[in-house]
Amino acid sequence: MKPIGNGRISARQFKIMIVFSLIGDSILILPNLMGNISHQDAWLSQLAAIACGMALAWAYAALLGRLGRLSFVGAWTALLGRIAGSALGLVYAYGFYAMVLALLAEISLFMRAQMMRETPAEAIMLAFLIVIAAGLRYGIETFARTSELLYPIFIAMFLFLSLCLLPQIKADQLLPIAGAGMPQIAEGSFLSFAYGFLESAVLLMLTPYLEDDRKAARSAIFNGFLTGGLMLFLILLLCVLVLGPSMMELKHYPTFQLAQRIEIGRFLERLEALLTFLWIVTVFYKALLYSFSLQKTISEIAQLQDDRILAMPLCLLMLAGGMISVPNIAAYNELIKAQFPYYDLILYLGGPLLLLLLLAFPAARRRLEARQPRAG
Repeated sequence: MKPIGNGRISARQFKIMIVFSLIGDSILILPNLMGNISHQDAWLSQLAAIACGMALAWAYAALLGRLGRLSFVGAWTALLGRIAGSALGLVYAYGFYAMVLALLAEISLFMRAQMMRETPAEAIMLAFLIVIAAGLRYGIETFARTSELLYPIFIAMFLFLSLCLLPQIKADQLLPIAGAGMPQIAEGSFLSFAYGFLESAVLLMLTPYLEDDRKAARSAIFNGFLTGGLMLFLILLLCVLVLGPSMMELKHYPTFQLAQRIEIGRFLERLEALLTFLWIVTVFYKALLYSFSLQKTISEIAQLQDDRILAMPLCLLMLAGGMISVPNIAAYNELIKAQFPYYDLILYLGGPLLLLLLLAFPAARRRLEARQPRAG
């Protein structure tokens, strides 16, 4: 077995981390955003987003097959040269940093609004970042193996919560189907596509650590995108069927309200703590992957031998950034609805597609192959 510092991750671990990253914060915030746009047709928007997501999976899989042992930022540096590549790497480093700050804001806003009202936001973010720092220090192989342990528990709890909601389903909440109109369905689909699928582009920073079976890794992208997309579809469908579109629009966290609705035989009720566990797991892994990508990007720009020395400084920077950037829930929802999707579109769709286009030219492929790191 290779040492943890130079760890490898299997295709199964890769798929699990894709699922966690795709679901991420979307499981909690997406129903409200899509309820305000697509209303009772949020589930149709998610189906359209899954179709677009599978097309994106094809592009990511094709790019992964051409990157070799280089990361996404490393490939740009190899093609553009050190100066231009490092400048672009800094743009992506800032993007990764901003995403971690957004996730910190979400977890602090949620915990203070629903569970720990008197706890300072800084304390919540600090506790979260301590675990992230530990994950970064132990390395990718360690937190990839941990994801394998958590995945069966996550799936079992997700299915249990879904089954417990079946008695409260009201099919008439879906009517009228497509009543919101195609423009609203398309807009809701764009939001889900951006927050779920596009933000999974971070997986392209993991290519240096994948095992040699790239066919299995490409298959993991398709399976991960499909699994995560279908789980979000089920959540949105249950929100519409149980809560109705009006409640989805009014509540900031409709999925949390779903868990509160569970009541079976007057002894099994108020299972929102289970949902909170699911959400914390997915947000943690999404934040950890973005933090790892930030660490990897800076390490490549600075040509460090061991990127784990950056773990503590980066987490302190994230804590400082989180303390000065946390808005209120209403302002945050408006920010992520109005600006973040277009930011995702440029960085996580435009960048990979442009790189894939460049690598269609033999000269670019030869240049990339010449700069592949040596084995061992």
